[in-house]
Amino acid sequence: MNGIRKEVTAFAQIMEEMLQQNDYKGGWSKCNPQWLLMRLQQEVEELDAELSVTPFNQENIRKEAADVANFAMMVVDVCGGLE
Repeated sequence: MNGIRKEVTAFAQIMEEMLQQNDYKGGWSKCNPQWLLMRLQQEVEELDAELSVTPFNQENIRKEAADVANFAMMVVDVCGGLE
């Protein structure tokens, strides 16, 4: 592989920004994966709602998409897939 795509790097930065905004919640390591999946589904609904607004609010879409990605990452992490 020739390195990480610039889009992946940019999106990962948004994901990290969203995680840092929620650091006060204490993390996800002890969360049940089913609960995280439920939250992921809620975030998908929030992203879907943002996509129905015209014109698009790019800032809201990027934040909601990052939330979706973060919850997906959390599911993989608590199931041991990122060790």
